[in-house]
Amino acid sequence: MPPAVTDSLDIWAVDSQVGADGSVSVDFLLPTGIYINLDVPRDATISHIKQLLWKQAHSYPLFHLLMEIDSYMFSCVNQTAVHEELEDETRRLCDVRPFLPVLKLVTRNCDPGEKLDSKIGVLIGKG
Repeated sequence: MPPAVTDSLDIWAVDSQVGADGSVSVDFLLPTGIYINLDVPRDATISHIKQLLWKQAHSYPLFHLLMEIDSYMFSCVNQTAVHEELEDETRRLCDVRPFLPVLKLVTRNCDPGEKLDSKIGVLIGKG
């Protein structure tokens, strides 16, 4: 059996040929319709990336229309072609592995506590 070969174009692979500094060019779409392109560290957490985006977004138009940073989370399409909302901001970007390096900033529907309560309710059979 031949040895496993990784795709040389897969920027999320451990041995990928990304920039010397380990950064990846990611496109961000804000709820205001503003598009921002940033170079972010490949191993950065979602929380850190959101902070970098927020600092950059200050210099763009319509920033004043955005709510506070904790009101938003990222969403993307992952490698298995599934739309994924990135609620756990401790995950690293290289672990999320978006299909394309594009992240959309979306409004959180409810606070994480409510979502956890509803998941627990489903698990124990409560309607």
